[in-house]
Amino acid sequence: MNSFFPIVCLLSIPSVKLIFGLSIPQFTHDKVPIVDRSHFDPNKHYIHTHSNGNQFETPVLIKNALTKQQCEFTCDRIVQELGDESVTLQRKIHGTDNRGEDLSETDIADVTLLQALDYMMESEHGNSFFCFCEGLMDGHDKLKDVQKILHDAKESIFGAIIGDDKSSIHDRKDLFESFPEEFRPSDCVVIAGEGATSTLHRDPYTWTGTSLCLEGTKLWRFVAPPGAISERTHKSNDSDVGIIDDTVKSYRLPSVAWENDSFLSCGWQSDMSLFRHRSEGIRSAESFASLEETNPLQKYDELVRLALDVEKLSPSCDFPSEMSNHEATTLYSVVQEPGDLLIIPAYWWHQTYALEPSVAIASQRGGVERDAKRIVTHVFDTLGLPIHVDELPCTLKDVMNDSFTGPTKNISIALFEYLAHL
Repeated sequence: MNSFFPIVCLLSIPSVKLIFGLSIPQFTHDKVPIVDRSHFDPNKHYIHTHSNGNQFETPVLIKNALTKQQCEFTCDRIVQELGDESVTLQRKIHGTDNRGEDLSETDIADVTLLQALDYMMESEHGNSFFCFCEGLMDGHDKLKDVQKILHDAKESIFGAIIGDDKSSIHDRKDLFESFPEEFRPSDCVVIAGEGATSTLHRDPYTWTGTSLCLEGTKLWRFVAPPGAISERTHKSNDSDVGIIDDTVKSYRLPSVAWENDSFLSCGWQSDMSLFRHRSEGIRSAESFASLEETNPLQKYDELVRLALDVEKLSPSCDFPSEMSNHEATTLYSVVQEPGDLLIIPAYWWHQTYALEPSVAIASQRGGVERDAKRIVTHVFDTLGLPIHVDELPCTLKDVMNDSFTGPTKNISIALFEYLAHL
């Protein structure tokens, strides 16, 4: 393997060693619901309503969003067309010192996509490689077939594509498809080696996210916002996620610029981790690959147990079992396999862990029923604009009053025409 990262990085953390037998907090822990794509109904499995009328969403894993052949084809085409493209590779080194305190360091290098994939084969817990390639597929006409597969997999699940003629149902169509091209969220190619984690975060946007696994497996853990697991006495449009923000000591990082000095996205992140320590008894990626050949059901069962086991895969020492409002912290876990599409609601903190190398596509989606109002509000807020509903165009006024019933594209037209005249 080429030495893009100096070996001195391994020596930059004094007295680093992984220790186990730590005092592990006790969490309320549950499984993310799993539904086959043929049975998925967004209004049944994703959007829910408390008895007091407060709506909320929960994560849901959709099986068979893509076939095995479609996953392999998509991966092969991405590597074939984009293998020489430059990507940013993260190397994360972490462990604990002799006092049991977590220590970590992140190194970054620009490499090609093919080189990044080679590094994933060298990855391990405590010295892992991760690559988040936003916009990598943008502007590549040769990948239109891949982009269509990814688009149709997502939109068919939400009911926006029906019949052989792929006719659209306007009230279920992705709002972002009618945005000006320069403002549409980009798909992101996410590559992780064994032991790699994402940061513990919640997404920059307050609408629906998706992750479509193409190769390998990923373990997901979510922190449920209080308003999604219990009925609140007050009206809550954000599931009281601020309580989680305070609990995990969150901070915000800007990412995609709208203009020179303002940001359309500014995500919430925490330095805590849901996967800091790994028991020595856990199989290696190579062992899991062998088990896949001989007994795939046993492999899956082991992965599910590990996703739920906070002793074998334990959070960082400072991750609290109780939220800032003194309610118990509730975790949800799920294992994502090739062909699985995971729907990620707004306001749910989450983190991934790779027990073997994986490739996935992360996307954004704006549905009309729950997301349109959030999108309009988010754009106004991030641009520092007050929302005076009575002064808005009729279309945007209907969106803000939850009474919009027209074609999705009318929202986009009204929004950008209004912003252009400010």
